[in-house]
Amino acid sequence: MPIRYVAVVIALIALPLSAQSNDVGLWVSTAQLKDSSGLSFDNADGFGVSLNHFWTVSLSTEIGATWLRADTAIDIAGARALDAGRLKILPITANVQWHFARGSLFSPYIGAGVAYVSSDDLSSNDLNLAGVGRVKIDDKASWDANAGMNFGIGRSFAIAADAKYINYEPDATAAGTTEKLKLNPLVVSVGVRLRW
Repeated sequence: MPIRYVAVVIALIALPLSAQSNDVGLWVSTAQLKDSSGLSFDNADGFGVSLNHFWTVSLSTEIGATWLRADTAIDIAGARALDAGRLKILPITANVQWHFARGSLFSPYIGAGVAYVSSDDLSSNDLNLAGVGRVKIDDKASWDANAGMNFGIGRSFAIAADAKYINYEPDATAAGTTEKLKLNPLVVSVGVRLRW
């Protein structure tokens, strides 16, 4: 192979590599959980971290984790009757994102990917007194959709807003009975991105 072809191949390989960069995100998060099967949920609060790798100027992949917790109750006749404890969930997401106008002050993006949500069981004194006992909520793999906006401040720092809709419909089992919960959290986060 002539040397000029080797040089062209090396240049084509090096071009995408020169566009690579990374950022780490630190987030404060809140999430709306849908009430389901007689359980009602307060808004969940928590924090998250993310790692984003850019393959080109516009295309990136992001891995993120968000720790959330929400107070839970059992509704009877439309009113909160029993404390069901605190639901703790950990969504881990892996998304492909497309960034618009990445080099500008305001850079929106959209994305989609896969999610794995782990959950602690629900337990409380009210559940024990009612004879329900511990409510086991399954972990589940599913999908998510993502959108957000970065506000660039210099070359290595950005303030960001991010939203993820996560399809999370786990089985909940208590006292030998299983019900499907349609929680489907919408996680909204604000935070900072550190770039290098």
